[in-house]
Amino acid sequence: MYDNERLRKYFERIDLPIEGEILHHFLNNPTIGGLETLQTFHLASVPFESVSLHYSQTRLLSLDQDDLYEKIVVKQRGGYCMEVNAFFRNVLLGLGYTLISAGARVNGPGGYNGLTHMVNIVTLNGKRHLVDVAFGSNSPLRPIPLESGIVFDGVGQQKGKLEYRAIAQHSDKDQRIWVYSTQETRSVPWKEQYCFMDIEFFPSDFEVMNLSTMTSPRSIFVKTVVASIVLLAAEGEPCGKATLNHDYLRIRWNGEDKVTKLETEEERVAALERHFGIRLSTKEKAAIRGLPSELKRNAAGADF
Repeated sequence: MYDNERLRKYFERIDLPIEGEILHHFLNNPTIGGLETLQTFHLASVPFESVSLHYSQTRLLSLDQDDLYEKIVVKQRGGYCMEVNAFFRNVLLGLGYTLISAGARVNGPGGYNGLTHMVNIVTLNGKRHLVDVAFGSNSPLRPIPLESGIVFDGVGQQKGKLEYRAIAQHSDKDQRIWVYSTQETRSVPWKEQYCFMDIEFFPSDFEVMNLSTMTSPRSIFVKTVVASIVLLAAEGEPCGKATLNHDYLRIRWNGEDKVTKLETEEERVAALERHFGIRLSTKEKAAIRGLPSELKRNAAGADF
């Protein structure tokens, strides 16, 4: 967990507008309102991203709490699910919240895969809540009570839903697991995003999961540069999202949807800085050269 001094610097990192006695109260008084505020400002400041797997010499990601603090607070970067949710876990523990971390399976084109995602389950006033600040553009925006069938709002027309039930891949249909789904608009079907267990996973479990996720050639994070962040209105309400997937940048804001194709590395690097606050050094920019994820164009303007 992080001490008060580190927490204060983290609050500055996410532009949380509290100070003085209010800050002291926030540091020593775990509440659902405080958690919701923290989650909102975190999602709008700390991007979900895979940049360090492409723009670095090592392409390795550490879950050590000091390394995560250095990356997210000092260097003002983000990370993918296990990095950011592990970091947020340490923040919540430092603030006095009671929680466990759990493993999740993401639903892909071929069904649910192995354990590659991490969520936190926070208990407040005897009730458990899903808290996930690192599922990209489909992250829930606030703590979600673990109540089967609960439906909640996302950005714009998006809805979210939690159910406690079997999934199609279960061989024993009497099994039950928490299933998180989203619906972009009322005119489209619900999409199952991931399922998770409400049993505690230990840091050593996530070390095993992290090794595969950051090194497997099949991992979406290894194959593709991705980034996502929530956009807030002036009054602090989530009103949009910015997402980057390889060579496409999508900005959704107040019902409008703009997609831009990024043609060059220079354009993508500029987009990462402008929309996600990710500033790369000269060495980091050069580290992607030769990787399949590099954006390259020949003299005629066609992609290699």
